[in-house]
Amino acid sequence: MNILYVESSRAWGGQEYRTCLEINWLNAHGHRAWLACSPGSQLHSKASELGTQSIAIPFRRRFDPLCTWRLWRFCRKNRIDLVKAYSSKDHWICLPLYFCGIPLSRARCITDPLGTRGRAFIFKHGCSNIVADASAIKRHLVQDHGIDAAKIEVIGSAVDLEKFKPPRDRLKFRREIGVAPDAPLIGNIGMIRPDKGQLVLVEAARLVLEKRADARFVIVGQGTGILQRGINVRNAIDRAGLAEKILMPGYRWDTPDIYAACDMIVIASLRTEASPIVLREAFASARPVIATRVGDIPEILEDGRNGLLIEPGDPRALAAAILRFICDSDLAKRCAENAFRYAAEHFSFDRMMERKLQADAALLRSAGRPFGAAGNTTR
Repeated sequence: MNILYVESSRAWGGQEYRTCLEINWLNAHGHRAWLACSPGSQLHSKASELGTQSIAIPFRRRFDPLCTWRLWRFCRKNRIDLVKAYSSKDHWICLPLYFCGIPLSRARCITDPLGTRGRAFIFKHGCSNIVADASAIKRHLVQDHGIDAAKIEVIGSAVDLEKFKPPRDRLKFRREIGVAPDAPLIGNIGMIRPDKGQLVLVEAARLVLEKRADARFVIVGQGTGILQRGINVRNAIDRAGLAEKILMPGYRWDTPDIYAACDMIVIASLRTEASPIVLREAFASARPVIATRVGDIPEILEDGRNGLLIEPGDPRALAAAILRFICDSDLAKRCAENAFRYAAEHFSFDRMMERKLQADAALLRSAGRPFGAAGNTTR
């Protein structure tokens, strides 16, 4: 199967990372896949570092005939069976390809409202199917926008279980950032932006440190755009006088070592979260997790069994949950063990990709382009 992934985002986050991993997996398993992204973007740079097969096409605006023509020419030349789009901008740019007969699969990875009628229209009539990252997204699309439930496939994200599997060196990352072996280390990993709740975590950290001065916090990731959001978090840390206790090492590739170093992982998202990759990575690393009740998180994380759930935007509740794990090591251990078992049962990357290939093959059959069309070998 020949698949073109179209991603106009210039940033680098969980969604973009997953896309690159999918493309690499497909190319390693007998398929041909490419990423179309903007030259000079963070995404293009990181994709190159990951060895992801990509083509550089400028995505200037939502209605961009030149960009669409370049994509169409690439599809014709490489006999593309299926195009996958991830955002509204991608979708509008790829819409003419769909109307020209190329199957188009639209991914939906966030729980935000669709907004305009035009966006709802292209979900209903401008794509072959919709692949939702979480069941909460499907419910929203069906109940609020009247989209046919049969058109929506729910396939959650997954991780390379072997990559994160414990045991790993717990002290490697701690030594690098200057955290003592016995200090409680609370980690937050992901893009730094308002909806991810890092400012709430900073306030919660201040409350925790009033009772446990030995605790340390690490916020791993980078801001988007001109990094103003990352600067805002740094400024909040400086104003609180906690620069030596809340560390921000920036973007890192060595996330397995970071999970191993942390005593717990915090997901403080306020909204838009569907089914975060960090939750899956933390589970696969056997780390206890504190997360907010947003998106599909409550369907994965059972409070008190494989983690702790709190309401979004509540620093006092977050601080209390952190202290609960610090003070109750048996609870933290039990949640970590249950989380690891859950990951082994539900988060296999190979299993996820097989499900996606099955959905893609069914889509092509329904479009009259059976698996193996366009000159590809039927698999």
